[in-house]
Amino acid sequence: MRKAIVELTIEQVAAARIVQNGLFKPFADPVTAARQLAGVQAQILPAAGLALWNRVPGLTNTQFEQLLYHERALVRLWGQRHTLHVYAAGDWPLIYAAQAGRVTSWELEMLRDGWDPAACEAFITRVAQWLYEHETMGRSDLRRLTPTIDERHLSGWGGIFSVLARRGLACHAAPHGGEARMAHRLRWLPDLAWHPPPTDEANAELMRRYLAAFGPAYPADITCWRGRTQAEIKRWLAMLGDEVVKVTVAGKPAWWLRCCVEHIRDLPVLADIPPRLLGRFDPLLLGTRDRSWLVDAVGYKQVWRPAGHVEATILLAGRVAGTWRYDWRGETLHVTLRPFTPLPPAVRSQLETLAAGVAAHFAAPLGECRWEE
Repeated sequence: MRKAIVELTIEQVAAARIVQNGLFKPFADPVTAARQLAGVQAQILPAAGLALWNRVPGLTNTQFEQLLYHERALVRLWGQRHTLHVYAAGDWPLIYAAQAGRVTSWELEMLRDGWDPAACEAFITRVAQWLYEHETMGRSDLRRLTPTIDERHLSGWGGIFSVLARRGLACHAAPHGGEARMAHRLRWLPDLAWHPPPTDEANAELMRRYLAAFGPAYPADITCWRGRTQAEIKRWLAMLGDEVVKVTVAGKPAWWLRCCVEHIRDLPVLADIPPRLLGRFDPLLLGTRDRSWLVDAVGYKQVWRPAGHVEATILLAGRVAGTWRYDWRGETLHVTLRPFTPLPPAVRSQLETLAAGVAAHFAAPLGECRWEE
């Protein structure tokens, strides 16, 4: 007899995603958080630090940078959607394998510019060798070593360094003098075990982690998060076999891990989820294409801004209830809170306490905590 498909409400889906994101019960540490979330977007590095602070209580920005640049338990790489993410350092072989064999836009551009394929490959190899010979390198170093290089290949979006990252050879090091710096893997993490799995196996593992963090998910959610085709997503999901089950969310088919479905009764009600001040580009907001479970149409336009910018948000009872921002005035951090509707005094007090927590994360005194309602 065929087992009935589990039917889920939007409220259950919201609770599941929030719990799985470490926003109800926190993760043990930042490395675990990065692994469980399959990376934390880090185009804006302080935003990645705030994402981890929301999931690992008490984490400071100094501790975050210590893990990234000194202990090197975290690593900053281009990953899904060709955006910078912070990953657990031990996951670097996995992230490399998931993208192995894919030609970057910069390589294609070099060929369109008339580069001979052999010359293109020789140049990439030469830059990799330079990177290995230096502790770190920035774009200014490449300009000095190759003064004739086209500026497009020094783009802030990656350029030649993103080619090396795609090949598993480079990651971001600590910036210096306001310039982004890169390091060779063999110098940055010389003891890292490098045994990348086959590409399809790597992507199947990313599907497993995605569903564990953001499921249940519609097919369009998965393709949006991963930045790959529906055919590829279907193939990788199929590789997970019985680990994946079909459920319905408000009557629409979605996918989730069987082990997660078994814990539906353990989910909290949304009213019991603590308030959060999520930073810009928080993973919770990037995990799905359909965001109606999180914010209404009016609020959506205030959160997802032109040019792909995603504002910092106020999360109340499992829903986005406003936006917020912080600004520096000298050494003091000031916070502005913009709820979509007026909030009761008790909730305002909770959010002001969280604002003080943001200041503590940055080891700064909190100046003004201003409300715009």
